[in-house]
Formats: sequence, C-alpha cells, structure tokens
Amino acid sequence: MPERATGLFVAVGIASLLAATSAIAQAREDGEYGLMVEAPGVEETFYGCTACHSEMIVVQQGKTREHWDDLLVWMVEEQGMTPFEEDEREVILDYLAEHYNEDRPNFPTR
Repeated sequence: MPERATGLFVAVGIASLLAATSAIAQAREDGEYGLMVEAPGVEETFYGCTACHSEMIVVQQGKTREHWDDLLVWMVEEQGMTPFEEDEREVILDYLAEHYNEDRPNFPTR
C-alpha cells in the first residue's frame, strides 16, 4: 500500500508541475518582460537580471531591499557580474523591493 501512495503522490506532483509549466509558458507569451510585474523599473531589472539568468529566478524571491542589495553585492563579488551604474542600481532595487519583497507570494500570478 505505501508504494501505491508514493506512486499517487508522484503522479500528482508531475501533474502539478506540468500545469505550472504551462501557466509559466503562457505568462511568458503574454508579457513583454516575461513573468515580471510591468511597472516602473521593470525594463532595467529585466535586462539587468536576464543577462545572466531567467526572470523566474527573480520572481520566485521574496527579499527586503537590504537583502536584494546584499545579493547584488554578492553577484558582483562572487559571480563576476558587472556592477550597475548607481542610478540604474537604485531603480532596480526600488523595483525589486516594491514587487518582490517578503510580503509577496513567491510564485507569480497573472
């Protein structure tokens, strides 16, 4: 019986993953900036972040402005990211703190 329950959980998990993947693909088609919230700062953030990774990495996060700032420092120091100009960095941090903070659900909705 436990094997059947495990199989059921795996099947449900796979079905959920397929549904989420379909929703993500649809959202990517709908928005100019993929899954990112279209608001002031989205363009700078989208192009600044997706130069190295998917916007999905960003939208799944929930960080304070200070944590986003620390993450940008880490990416420069440890990952070799080219630092943003200060004014662009502020726009990006404002955008991230507003739309991907600790109070926001970690999965994008449309």
